[in-house]
This record gives sequence, C-alpha cells and structure tokens, in this order.
Amino acid sequence: MHLEKKRDNFLKQELRANFLYQDDIDSLYLLLAIIEKDYKCNTLKPKYSCTKKILRTISNFFKDREDVEEITAASMKILNEDLSRLEFAVYLEAYRIGYDDLNAVNTFENFVLSKIPAESLKNRRRLFHNYKNKEIKDIKKHLAYNIKDFVTFEKNLKGLITKYCDSVIKDNVYSLNKYLDKQLLFKFDGINTYIVEERFLTKKELELLYEKIVRSYLRSIKYLCKEALWYGINDKVLSRYN
Repeated sequence: MHLEKKRDNFLKQELRANFLYQDDIDSLYLLLAIIEKDYKCNTLKPKYSCTKKILRTISNFFKDREDVEEITAASMKILNEDLSRLEFAVYLEAYRIGYDDLNAVNTFENFVLSKIPAESLKNRRRLFHNYKNKEIKDIKKHLAYNIKDFVTFEKNLKGLITKYCDSVIKDNVYSLNKYLDKQLLFKFDGINTYIVEERFLTKKELELLYEKIVRSYLRSIKYLCKEALWYGINDKVLSRYN
C-alpha cells in the first residue's frame, strides 16, 4: 500500500512538472483526473473567482474608452481558458495539501468534535467550510501558518504564476489588437459631427494591462489557495465519518 501511494505521488509530481515546465497540457488533464478520483468530495470545484476578477480588472483599466466592452470581451475570449486552467490546477494542489496533512486534520477534528457530536457528522456534506466568525477565522489562519507544505507552496506561488503568465498569457495580451473589430464612430463636438475610427491599443497600454492582470491574478489566487486548503481539511474530517 505504501509503495502504491509512493508511485502515485511520483506520477503526480511528474505530471505536474511536465505541465509547469514543459507546457504539456495533456499531463495537466491527466493529473486533474487522478486528483479528482482520489478526492471524491462535492467541494472539489473552484468557482473560477480569480478569472472573473480579471474581467473586472480589464474593464476598470479601460473604463474611459467607448469600446471597453469590446476590449473586455476579446480579452476574456483569448485568456479565459488558460487562466481558468491554471486556477483549477492551483486550487487542486492547495486542496490536496490540506486534505493530506494529518496534523492539521487531527487538530481540526478535535475542534469539530468540541462543537458537534460525532454521531451528527455522519452523512453531512459540509462542516465549517463557509463560516466567517472570529473563532473559525482564527483556527483557519492557525492551520494555514502551521502546514509546512502549504507555507512552501505559498512562497513558490508568485514564481509559478509569473512563469505561467509569461509563457502562456503574455503573448495573447500583447496581440489583443488582432482580436478587436475596429469600427467607425460618429463624434459630435457641439458644433460639427465627424467620423473617426476607434483607436487600437498602444504598446504601453498593453504592457500596463499585462502587469495589472498578473498582479490581480496573483492577489486573488493567494486568497483562493487558503480557501482550497481549508476545504480540503474540512472534507478530510468529514470523510472519516462517512
């Protein structure tokens, strides 16, 4: 059993490395299939909140342009799949760390049993997944700070996100003009009406947009990881009673 688990972990590491360092998308899909099989929990599904926040970031960045909706739609068309895929992979990794950390799960189980009788845990689908009171926030923070694998994971997160965005997202952002259908507009200056063509995005605008996307994505995904870790811990405790 131990040898089987060791082989399974090695396979996951290889698949993860192939995706992260060789841009092998097939390895990612296989990795996701394995993880989903191992952790059969109803909470193992991100809401792609980080990707949705990028939509708002782009919209706010171009809020003074008349073609802001067109730019936002084109951006998400070319970025959505890649951003969502990375978000899913990061979510699953943080979830796995929480689910597999025995000390954190045991600590949280003791806390749960001080609040809920053991017999009441059977067939429950949720524990304290979405509770926001101070006591829950405190134990959630305590567990995150004391899981060594998660601390290391968080430290490496910026490098992972930056590397992925540089290799997969950057060129798409810089080529955004190719996906914009520029049209002629009627302008009225108070005296005369004249026709102008919508302007394309400048190189500087594209550079600033890319920087904003990376910063916003990293900020959002750090929060997401803590949520995924917490869900993993909660689900592992529940699995012991179902």
